[in-house]
Amino acid sequence: MSTLEKVIELGEKDFGLKVKFKDESLFMKILGWILFFNPKFMTNYTTTIGSTVYFANRKWLKENQDSAAHVLAHELVHIGDSKQAGGFIFSYTYLLPQALALLSLLAIFSTWWWLLCLLFLAPIPSPFRTHWELRGYAMTDATYFKSDGVFTDINWMAGQFTSGSYFFMWPFADDVRSRIEENRELIKAGKLSKKIDFADKIIACF
Repeated sequence: MSTLEKVIELGEKDFGLKVKFKDESLFMKILGWILFFNPKFMTNYTTTIGSTVYFANRKWLKENQDSAAHVLAHELVHIGDSKQAGGFIFSYTYLLPQALALLSLLAIFSTWWWLLCLLFLAPIPSPFRTHWELRGYAMTDATYFKSDGVFTDINWMAGQFTSGSYFFMWPFADDVRSRIEENRELIKAGKLSKKIDFADKIIACF
């Protein structure tokens, strides 16, 4: 059984995982249009909604099974966190503060001042999204450390937080690197499960 097959099997058994593809999903195509600030959303990113993981397309998954296994391990952390925190809480906090722009709809029923909530659509730092993604990327680091004996490039990883990849969720590069390094110390000590209680199950697939 390949590593990818092991991760998928674990995902289906313990996390309710479903695997789908963005190029086959109307919902993902609409979401890609909304996320105009990330033009590579449909081709370079894997997205998780609930327990469903959307890869770019079947061809990529078939030709990049090792990479896909690492990506899927990252996404299983999001699924596990969503189940533990509650789907609504996880999703809502992940989308904060931009989700507060929805309050602008109250202008229809009340004063136009509610339209000021549209300012939340700006790339305001998101501490909650940062928290969830630090956990996901800790798993990315852990699986590469287990399979290859090395961590991923820290500049690339930090860039995921400080750039438009996740709408500039935490543009404080030094803080991001410091928190990544803290997670790496746990990984090297074999203690990531102290932060992510189901981590060992996922790591064991590699």
